[in-house]
Amino acid sequence: MAPSRGLPVDPAPPPTRAARVVAHRGASGYLPEHTLAAYELGIRLGADAFEIDVVPTADGHLIARHENELSGSTDVAQRRRFADRRTTTVIDGVTHTGWFAEDFTLAEVRELRARQPLPGLRGTEHDGRYDVPALPEILSLRARLAEEMDREVGLALEVKSPVHFAAIGHAVEERLIADLEAAGGSGPDSPVEIMSFDLAHLRDLRRRGIKNRMVFLVEEDSERVVPGEDGATYGELTTPAGLARVRDLAEAVGPGRHALFTGMPGARLGAPRRLFADARAAGLRLDCWTFRAENAFLPADFRLGDDPATLGDLAGLVTAYVEHGLDTVITDHSDRVFTATLAVE
Repeated sequence: MAPSRGLPVDPAPPPTRAARVVAHRGASGYLPEHTLAAYELGIRLGADAFEIDVVPTADGHLIARHENELSGSTDVAQRRRFADRRTTTVIDGVTHTGWFAEDFTLAEVRELRARQPLPGLRGTEHDGRYDVPALPEILSLRARLAEEMDREVGLALEVKSPVHFAAIGHAVEERLIADLEAAGGSGPDSPVEIMSFDLAHLRDLRRRGIKNRMVFLVEEDSERVVPGEDGATYGELTTPAGLARVRDLAEAVGPGRHALFTGMPGARLGAPRRLFADARAAGLRLDCWTFRAENAFLPADFRLGDDPATLGDLAGLVTAYVEHGLDTVITDHSDRVFTATLAVE
């Protein structure tokens, strides 16, 4: 079990940064992810924005979960009255067994409590304290924090598996648009950006009149096929020609960490890839996910000791990315990367 760690003290974020900092699922290095408390802590620690993932419920609401399978991040498996909801389904070609958001109403989801999905690496003392928020609550929180802190607070909103949900009768687009419009979160100047690994989904939102800034997320497996793009792979869409296609639709491209350096997971960082320069040449902002501080997630040359749960040199790692042109750092530990994102005078 990972040791319990106290919550970090609010830092004084630098006035000028070379890169934005986005709190990934909130301050998820310290609190259960995708809770209002985690989002607020991420912003109070100085992040420019926080990131959320949304999936649909049985009655069409959008809730914040990274996976629609709920047992990894909530206490649903301990709720006896939901025992018969356990089932097996195929999502994006992979078979999963568990409890799925689309089989629960929003009222039923409200009964669940969030828990730490990485208990072997992170403390669990906050398990059971927070519920699962719906998108309107999150949009309201963003607005409140922006007003209270008198600064822009961004929201990076990822729509999970839109093809899968459309196929099973739970398309998310209409609810997403309605929630954004109700909160005044639509338009090219909105602080809400929409992200997806599915370029066709972003294209569909554009056709429906959504003008928010968009981010095309890129899988680290360059051979993986992009949904709805006639067999094109993520590798092909991050070549100069592919990035030109992306630029027609999105303002940013968001690869995983291993798509930007040559090092394999668990090895040394390696050398920077061409995508740094190619994204800039295409006029695309370059975002990157996900920077975590625990040794278990760091390249070998940025670890401190052998314990997987020990917090290593995350700031050093982020510095390497920012020096090569990274524009946005998406991180579980926003407070630990600010020195790495200082603008060079």
